[in-house]
Order: sequence, then structure tokens, then C-alpha cells
Amino acid sequence: MQFRKKSEMKYVNLWVPHDKIMTLSIFPNPHFILYSPQEGAMLTPSANNPELRIAIYRASSLGDVVLASACLDLLAQLSIPMQITWIGRGAALELLAKSWPDLRTVTIDKGAGLPELGRVVSELQSTHLFIDLQNNLRSQWLARNLKTLHRVPYFVADKAQLARNRLLFEARVRGRRRPLPERAQLAATFQFNMMADTLRKALRFQLPLELRNGLDNLNCRPRLPIPTGFDPPWRKELRFGSWLAVAPGAAHATKQAPLESLIGVLDTVRSRARLSDGMKASPLGLIFLGDNKDRQFARQILDGLAWDGPVLNLAGKLSLWESAVALSEARCLLSNDSSLSHIAEAVDTPAAVLFGPTVEAFGFAPRMPGSRAFSSPIGCRPCSKHGKVSCRFGDKLCFASLPLAPVAEHLLRLLAVKPNAAVNTGTAYFKRQGTTPPEDRGYLNS
Repeated sequence: MQFRKKSEMKYVNLWVPHDKIMTLSIFPNPHFILYSPQEGAMLTPSANNPELRIAIYRASSLGDVVLASACLDLLAQLSIPMQITWIGRGAALELLAKSWPDLRTVTIDKGAGLPELGRVVSELQSTHLFIDLQNNLRSQWLARNLKTLHRVPYFVADKAQLARNRLLFEARVRGRRRPLPERAQLAATFQFNMMADTLRKALRFQLPLELRNGLDNLNCRPRLPIPTGFDPPWRKELRFGSWLAVAPGAAHATKQAPLESLIGVLDTVRSRARLSDGMKASPLGLIFLGDNKDRQFARQILDGLAWDGPVLNLAGKLSLWESAVALSEARCLLSNDSSLSHIAEAVDTPAAVLFGPTVEAFGFAPRMPGSRAFSSPIGCRPCSKHGKVSCRFGDKLCFASLPLAPVAEHLLRLLAVKPNAAVNTGTAYFKRQGTTPPEDRGYLNS
């Protein structure tokens, strides 16, 4: 579609379905009138700007969905009316919906068949753009049917599968005879940037010229806005003192560092924190996050750790969105290469992330200046794309050979830094202050 501004007689593209070709006459006021080029008749007057309707498909994995929230951050910076629909499922979709209340959601089951896919196509038929960040058979079917049946243009994210497969093949051949090359420890680009670039490409295709200008200069990042209105007892508890979050679990056992490694890091942090002048004012607390399995891991860590500060074992007690809220109150996070590390950064909490069978070059390394990835340069890495494959040597040397002192030192630096006056809360901000108030601590009981 074209629209013609009366004062400049200028034609530019406008976001309308491409099968409805019309001409717009824009006057100095915000009203616009649609004309049919075939009949020259006025069709519809409106006092509102046209609404851009975008559908984004990313249903799994959880960490990837969190990274894909960078697209929502990018769209939030555009001063145009829009309706954004996210196609996904489960806890990941709920997490986005809680953080972005204006987001329209469409659920698609993991084993969705043709009837359910047809339903989704019907729901999205009035969409102007379809952004496929999943790039699997199901999302491709949706994209092609939307294009064929409803002329909805679609854009597909490049997941750099060939580059990842090459890294896996090289590691298989190399084994442990040679160390991991440096290029495998550095990502050419973050995965969230690749997804955001797909959205930018779609917007350049669809937006008017004056709105396309500067699009590439907009910085975006994975973001989960956290409101201040949600105030359960455990959040009030976390606002007092300094808290180190610990996520001992991972989606797959191979990606999980041995508990002895986490105990070693935390024991060093505990002993060094006692000697730090900047950390003597208030005791350092630990907050454990994850699922029910991680709750048991947390107990095992505490059994092997003489921790004398406050402890909140919230693993298995919180929803995914509540875990994001808890992370927003922590100073920093110690975790494996897991979704919780991405959630932490999406709420502006830096992380120390332990990499084992996966490598930073896959594009999932932490992005914040205060965050850091820790890994061993043994040559058999990476042995798996997602950590599903068991260690072929049976010793998980990628974790066992990981020096623990640098991890503890990094966490101590993060803990010693005074917290910002404002933390990520979406549109509202609060300050940390005071001492622990008396609370009903029944929620801590197992």
C-alpha cells in the first residue's frame, strides 16, 4: 500500500495487507482517508493511526524464549500503535505475558497436529507480519500457510545451525589431543541479536520510510519488566541486605556442574566476604532458585557448606515469573548455562555462568558487562548443542577442570559493588534500604 501526504505529495509504504492495495491521503491532522484506486471512492475515515499487527513464534526452549524478548524490547521503542501476538506455550509464554501485559498470546501445544495449526492460522489471518524465530517444521508450516492463504509476509531467523554443527564436528575429531581454539569461546554475535535482526528486516520491509530511518540504531536486549505491585513476603525479605542467587540445576544433567564445584565457589565467597570491609555491614544471604529437583540440590549444597548467613530455599516454590521477580532483587547469580542465567540478565542482574558441554560460541553467553562466562579450554568441547548427550569420556572434565577461584572472585566483585539506586521494575523503581523486618516465614518450610 502507498500513502500520500498532501503537504509533500510523498508516497511511502504502509503496513496493510498486500492484497488490499489502496491509496491514503494524509492531512496535517491525524485523520486519514482510504481511497480505492480502482473506483476512486472514499472507503473508511478514521481518527486513529493504523495499527501494525505482528505475530512472533518462539515456543521453546525456555532460555531462547527469554532471549527472544529482545524483540519486544525493540518494538517497545517504536512510537507506532501495534498489536503483538506471541505464539508459544507453557511457563515460557506465561512469563512473557506477565512481564508484558499488553502482549496477546496464542498457545500451541508441543504435539500440535493439523487441526490445531489450522486454528492458529485462522487466528493470525489479519496479521501484517509473521516473525518465525523457531525455524522448525511446525513454524515453517504456519508461515507458508499464512503466506499462501492470507498473503501474510514472513521472515525466518537464522539459527546458525551449520556453524554449530561445525563446532561439534571439530570437537569430535579433535578430542582432548588439542585445546579448544579461542574462536570457539567467543560468539560472533549473540543469539538474541540474530533474532532482533530478523525483526528489523521485517520492519524495514513493512514500515514507512520515515519510521525505518534509525531502526538499526535502536539498541535492544532481552528484557522482562518487573512491576512493584507484586509484593509477597519473600520479596520483602530480599529487599533487605545482600543476596547471592544460586541456580544449581540445568535442563539436562550433562550441563549441570557438580555440586562440589558450587560448594567450593560458595565456600570461598563465604570466607572472603567475612574479611571484606564493604560486606561486613550486613550478612550475605543465599537464595536458591529452580524446580523441585533443584530444591534437593540446594539442601545438599547447604549440607556441605558452613553458611552462617540467611538462606532462602525457594527452589520448587516459585513460578517462573516469580523466579524472575526474585532474581531482580538479588545482587548477582551463580548458575550453569541455563535459562535462569538469561532470566537474571533480562531483569538486570549480572551472572557468573559455568559452561560445560556447550560453548560460548553458540551465542548464549551472558551479555551484561558485569556478567561473565567461565569454562575450561579442553578440546572435547562442545559435545552437545543443548547438553542432552552424556559425556563420552564419563568424567565431565569440562567442569572438573574448571578453576573455581576466578568464579568466586568475580562474584565477590559483584557483591562488593553498591546496588544501583534503582533496579529493573518496568515503569516504576524502588530503593533497597533498612534491615530485615519481622515476617511470617512459613513460606520457607519444606
